[in-house]
Amino acid sequence: METMQPAEARDHIEMVDRILSRSERSLHVGGEFFLVWGMFSATVTLTAQLVVGRAIPTSSLWLLPVLLAGAIAFSVIRGKQLGKRKDGLSLIQREFFAVLWISMGAAMFTDVVAYQIFTTWASSAIWTVAAAVVLFFIASHGNRRALVCGIIVLVSLAAANFMPHYAGYVLSAGMLLGYAGFGLISIIARDC
Repeated sequence: METMQPAEARDHIEMVDRILSRSERSLHVGGEFFLVWGMFSATVTLTAQLVVGRAIPTSSLWLLPVLLAGAIAFSVIRGKQLGKRKDGLSLIQREFFAVLWISMGAAMFTDVVAYQIFTTWASSAIWTVAAAVVLFFIASHGNRRALVCGIIVLVSLAAANFMPHYAGYVLSAGMLLGYAGFGLISIIARDC
């Protein structure tokens, strides 16, 4: 093995430093996705709580597919806009989207195929866990806001467990404050 001279070692360190200074640590995927999907999730859970508590009629559920279609349309349009960027997606953005689709895909699959096992609040809890995974992934890359919001989402899950009559309200608040809240904070801070 050859011995490296101090000048050569310094050149290598400077090269690594330049590479690291250009590497992307922020996601820059758009907090608006978190805001829209957090609000949608909160609305679904809140509506279920209100229907279960007979505060609103079951016929109110027709609104949920309309809101789902709106959230999907927004995501597709906004996703296409982001996809047209000249610089493409960074490695961290690709990793984020992989974690997002795996988490949300597993939650959707579970909700669709195991609806008799995971009924109303358990179904909402699955989405809460998936949202927490996404937020904690972002937090693992140094985003403290995502960490705080992920904790809020999980605390709502724990709190809902001990308040079964208000579980929908609590889970809805967790998605609104945690997931949608992260989106709003990210838009304001312009760092997500």
